[in-house]
Amino acid sequence: MSAVSKRFEKVAVIGTGLMGGSLAMALKASPAVGTVACYDSLSEVRDVARKLGIADEVCDRPQEAVAGAGLVFLATPTGSIAEAFSTITGSLEVGTVVSDLGSAKQEITADIESRLPAGVNYIGGHPMSGSEQSGVESARPDLYRGAYFILTPTENTDAESFRMLHGVLTDLGARVISIDPETHDRAMATVSHVPHLLSLLLMDMASRQRDEIQGLFTVAAGGFRDMTRIAASNPDVWTDICSANRDFIVERLVDYRNRVDELVVLMESADTDALRELFENARRARGELSLKSGQELEQMYDVTLSVPDEPGVISKISTAVGAMGVNIEDIGIVHPLEGETGIMTLKILGKRQARGVSDMLSELGYRATFWRA
Repeated sequence: MSAVSKRFEKVAVIGTGLMGGSLAMALKASPAVGTVACYDSLSEVRDVARKLGIADEVCDRPQEAVAGAGLVFLATPTGSIAEAFSTITGSLEVGTVVSDLGSAKQEITADIESRLPAGVNYIGGHPMSGSEQSGVESARPDLYRGAYFILTPTENTDAESFRMLHGVLTDLGARVISIDPETHDRAMATVSHVPHLLSLLLMDMASRQRDEIQGLFTVAAGGFRDMTRIAASNPDVWTDICSANRDFIVERLVDYRNRVDELVVLMESADTDALRELFENARRARGELSLKSGQELEQMYDVTLSVPDEPGVISKISTAVGAMGVNIEDIGIVHPLEGETGIMTLKILGKRQARGVSDMLSELGYRATFWRA
């Protein structure tokens, strides 16, 4: 990709822990990006970032990092994203796209959208990648490759900004899907946040019993180790996440508590038939989770449709596709004629996936067609 076809001449990353540092390294290696600048609030972290060469420029002030940047990622802990945004608002240029890596989206999205400077565009983001390790020392450029990266557009999302951000993330090898902020937070409470808390409780329970049962950790089997692996995650990060998505987490914990009560009744009553049915249902659902969709699909297809030139259309379509569990490999909108409509093209991997997207969009009232790209 030549310099003239770069998506952004400068990208800034604010926050250089594991996630931000890895993102900076990946962006630096991407031919789609020119200069990569980064900033971290801790001087010792900046020193390590310079030593590791994670970015072209490691700045001592956030305003310096974002100056002239067409794309800015806020990669600070979830609880401090809004604060990080407030420090750079006066340094953002018209046309700049701002995104973030926060694990909870509703609160952050509402806050940032309410304070966006004129001409600056925001699109929430959440990469579904990481590890139990933390810090810039653990950063690696392939952290996002093959991982799902969720974007959370709203009715205020600018279509061209979405397309450009989507393109950069796809260039990094991420599998980009779109979900609205509320659905995102509900989903994360179920598949990410509550599992972390349950892992925490299991580890705490075992820790309390270790004094009573000699060698308890020694005999801990693979199942226990798998279920408690995420209990080793950064406490500060997860305290922030629990605070940001508190309502939906509490909702799911209450559901889980009710299910535990039902399980206790099954065990006390020795209802083996009901218990076996529970095992079968869980086994079947876990089998579906294990399927690697699209593994047999090799061809790229274009799904095209006419769309009205109005706010919210890209959010509506991309989140509808994301709700199917389908990632859009690329997205584009052209306006071939003067008027109030445009042609949107979604690149989808696999004929079955493309047909499903086309059928779904047709049911929503769009004139959608698909063919091999």
